[in-house]
Amino acid sequence: MAGHQYRASTEHHVAVDASNITKRLWVGSAPPFDRELPFDVLALCAVEIQPKQLAFRGAVIRCPIPDAYLTIGQTQRALSSGRAVGEALRAGRRVLVTCAAGLNRSSLVAGIGLGLVSRLPPSEIVLLMRKQRSPSCLHNPHFVEILDRYLARVRS
Repeated sequence: MAGHQYRASTEHHVAVDASNITKRLWVGSAPPFDRELPFDVLALCAVEIQPKQLAFRGAVIRCPIPDAYLTIGQTQRALSSGRAVGEALRAGRRVLVTCAAGLNRSSLVAGIGLGLVSRLPPSEIVLLMRKQRSPSCLHNPHFVEILDRYLARVRS
């Protein structure tokens, strides 16, 4: 991964595969679920990774979406979750957005949130994700299209 691993001290030293995208926003793969994490908000975007029990005591955003073409309902779920990420960032909270690999689903939801709290154009959000996390981020063109259309609509 191009980004760095975020390491934080808690009761036990917890290594999290997450890259810091901007102040208070991280994107990563599935974190350990059996311990507390050094974030205020955890967004779970992988449909296949939605544990019922979490040791994490912060706010949890559940956004189970596939890593493929999204239906209208799944797109609405991603947009709603992205808005929740944006609200958390505006409130000064530390947010970790995850999916299986931390490349597409998490980057889409984090990108929506970042787009709502910044004036970065969608193309720069994509480049930032790729620089900070991995060149493979948002390689799903459908996800990039969702980001482009949504931010164009809310900013007009």
